[in-house]
Amino acid sequence: MSADPRLPQAADFSPGTTFVIKEFDVPLVHVPGRGWFNWFGGTPRPYDAKFLQVGNNWPAGSFEEWLDILAASLEG
Repeated sequence: MSADPRLPQAADFSPGTTFVIKEFDVPLVHVPGRGWFNWFGGTPRPYDAKFLQVGNNWPAGSFEEWLDILAASLEG
């Protein structure tokens, strides 16, 4: 993962990475062995998973769905 604000490709992530959407507009990832990252705005930042609660997040249905959320975060 890099700090480059371009849209990532699925191949940029380690196998086993989980793509999560929090509160409808925050793209999160969990990278095995590295932890949680918030990709809102296109730059990955460490994320404290203690803020995840039942009902405020869910697994993305696909990488493409997660990427759409990330792309929307770059627009605003």
